Amino acid sequence: MRAIEAVIFDYGGVLSTTPFAGIAEFERKMGYPDKSLAQLLFGKGASPQGPTDAIPDHDWHLLETGRLTLDEFHERLVDRSEAALGRPLDLGVYAQFLRDLGVGVHWMMVHRVRELRADGYRTAILTNNVREWGRYWKGSIPLELFDVVVDSCDVGLRKPDPAIYRLTCERLGVAPEAAVFLDDTRRHVESARQLGLQAILVHDPWDAIAELDAILESAAA
Repeated sequence: MRAIEAVIFDYGGVLSTTPFAGIAEFERKMGYPDKSLAQLLFGKGASPQGPTDAIPDHDWHLLETGRLTLDEFHERLVDRSEAALGRPLDLGVYAQFLRDLGVGVHWMMVHRVRELRADGYRTAILTNNVREWGRYWKGSIPLELFDVVVDSCDVGLRKPDPAIYRLTCERLGVAPEAAVFLDDTRRHVESARQLGLQAILVHDPWDAIAELDAILESAAA
């Protein structure tokens, strides 16, 4: 195994709790059909666990690649909502749901990043995200722990597009084979592996840290 020089982290679901955890509960509370809100937000085939990657021209993809503002996304969301939900989406109720949902930081993962930096590894964040949410999520963790931050809305690319992994590795100055990538979405992990990165599908942060440590120990042996 090639020596590992860098570790790349997704934000939501890896460095933080998943931002989509409450969608299924909100659907039930509002009486919407099963998975209807998730598919309205993210596209056909999406689940309450998060966005689909199958529709590159869907509004969520345009939002996360910086081609729609959040206000434009919400306007179009309301326009499409009655057909999906059976009645128009109340944007005020939806906005309150987002505020109540919140996001918590996985501090054990952040601490591991700090240790990696001390051990000489380069570190990066690679996130599919929304420009208007940047102030919040970037303020939630110590960004100085990361040599590189690649945000989909800034670079016009979005996981699982191989180009965004290549860009991240280029900015880190490492070959894909010399990096480990952690993400909570299977398709993102599979795409990274196809490019040559070691990749970990994150379900539980402690388990993911243990898997990362095993990869680093094996590569150093």
